[in-house]
Amino acid sequence: MFDFLKDARRDSAEYLEFEEEVKKLTAKDAMIRPMLLYDTDDCKTIIKKLKREDTNVCIVINKDKKFIGEIGDNDLIKLFLQQVKFEPLVQILNIGYRREFLYKSAKDMINKHKATVKINTPINKVIELIYKDGFNYIPVLDDKKRVIGVITPSSVIELLKEN
Repeated sequence: MFDFLKDARRDSAEYLEFEEEVKKLTAKDAMIRPMLLYDTDDCKTIIKKLKREDTNVCIVINKDKKFIGEIGDNDLIKLFLQQVKFEPLVQILNIGYRREFLYKSAKDMINKHKATVKINTPINKVIELIYKDGFNYIPVLDDKKRVIGVITPSSVIELLKEN
């Protein structure tokens, strides 16, 4: 019986120690290198980057490297499907839907992101944004609103696994 109490106390102490360590962690500890696109990049470039980096989201920046939004593989699929829907008309008019699709730039397809964090944002706030608000990634910005990293659910799990 006393062994059970010792084990429970030890487990409780370990949990409290882990909880205190997590409170010290910030966005900097969990961020990974983002896949960046410029707002002027075309669809071919976007597709190449998504395939080459094996990612499903690219962060879009302007020439000053300031955060604008993001483009995901789902956005490309929606755009492509929308164009395919009109394929019979396209064939009659002899204009390819791929042509219009491939001439779009990143700024034409951008999604505004509802949340970003700074490098010193507590990891608990980041976890709340990812899990409670349903974000698949959170851009990490510096004081000049330039992208310096991105946090994903897997990068948070890796961080917590290490600590």
